[in-house]
Order: sequence, then C-alpha cells, then structure tokens
Amino acid sequence: MLAYDGGRVGALTVRVGSVAAESRRPTHSCNDSAALWAAPEGDICVVAVADGVGPSDSAGRAARAATDVAVRAVRELWQQDPRPSGGVPGLVRAAYDDLNATLADRSSRPPAVADEYRSTIVLAVVPTAVPRGGAVDAVVARIGDSTAWRIRAGALEALFTAQSPSAPFRWQVTDALPGDTRRLELVEVRLADGEVLALTTDGLLVEGRPDAAGGFLRDAWAAPPDPLEFLAALAVRRDDRIDDRAAAVVWCGTHEYPADRY
Repeated sequence: MLAYDGGRVGALTVRVGSVAAESRRPTHSCNDSAALWAAPEGDICVVAVADGVGPSDSAGRAARAATDVAVRAVRELWQQDPRPSGGVPGLVRAAYDDLNATLADRSSRPPAVADEYRSTIVLAVVPTAVPRGGAVDAVVARIGDSTAWRIRAGALEALFTAQSPSAPFRWQVTDALPGDTRRLELVEVRLADGEVLALTTDGLLVEGRPDAAGGFLRDAWAAPPDPLEFLAALAVRRDDRIDDRAAAVVWCGTHEYPADRY
C-alpha cells in the first residue's frame, strides 16, 4: 500500500511514491504507481506516475505496468541513440507508442480483464546537469488526467489545462491506455535552478479543481523532504478518500530549507 524510490542524480533530487486511499486500506493494493530511472552516464532522469482506471485489480496491474514499461521504453530508446533525430519529444512519443502496444498485448492475457486493464500516465524526461543560476529544458507528456506542475516563486502552476473542468469530478471520463494514443499531450518546459517539477495522479491533485491540498503540497515540496515526510504528504487527508494517489517530484539544483525546519 506504500511504495517509495528516490535519491540524488546530478543536480536533481528525486522522490517518487504511491499511497493507497484511506477507504481502500488495508484490504486493497494501491491502483496508482510511480517509477524513475536515471541514465548511468548521468545525462537524464525519467519519472512517471500512472493511475489505473477504476478500482479493479486489472486497473492496478495496468498502472504498475504503465510506469514500468514507459520508463523502460525511454531508457532503451535513449541507450540506442542519446541524440535522437526528433529530439527528446520524438523519443517520448515513440516510447508512448511502445507503451500502448505493450499494454494492448497484456490486456488480452489472463489474469487481466481487457475492459478494466486501462491506465492514465504522465511522464517527464529531465536533464540532470542544472547549472547554478541556470536552467534546463524538460519534456513532459501525458495521456489522461494524471498531470504535472511546476513550483516556483511560491506558486503551484499547472503545466496542462483541465481536460473537462465542467464535468463532475467523480464521474469524469478520462483518456487512457491502451487505446487513446492520439490524445497524447506533450509540453516542453524550462526548469530553472531552484524550481520543482511534480507529476501527480488525480487522487492527489488535478488542475481546474479548487483544493486545499495544492497549497499544502506546494509548501511541503518547497525543498526536498526526507522519504517518510514525502510519503506522509502523499497521504494527506482530502474530502475524497476513495482515490489512491501517486507522485513523482524533481527538485532542480539548489534549494533553501526553511530556517525553522531543523
């Protein structure tokens, strides 16, 4: 029900994790997932979070497969050609094509239930060499309502627009894989020294929905927390206690801790 990974790579500090929703503990596993990979040469870091569509075991399997396969696809493509002709955006698009094909194949095999084996996903590729006072260009791509944020100057900024801001949250239909590859959204974002990139599933944060959790996480993630603090932040109580949550957070360069923290 709790999962964590993280560490330091180049000038980045990374934390990824997932937590089961309050109402799903302790009888159900978490249907959200998070993963990361860093190139041995230290060039890039890849992070991803995914959210299985629905409460079934097949949805959870789809989410865990989505993060694992997506990160592995980027890794293999990068190792084949670290300077792809289409740049990192082209590499990410190719990784999503590989991901869709793999999930489509797995959805047809037991114990998966094809109609339930679906997941949203958001993935980011971030260069690790952030110069002091400088910036790097990251690529972020998603299918579905898992999303991404930038924290800078004390503000939490959504990197994508809300898919359907007028729809009731609990009943909103989301794009997902396998199947919705044409709905891929991709953005290139410049991350400066001291800024933060956060990927979240909709159980934690979603754009276009007022939520006090946004301010809480903005402050909690102003500087890298220790692993237990990071997981505790993911488990923040919200009005919705039925949706699992996952996050992958990347702190770029140097960060000043609050004076009263330690």
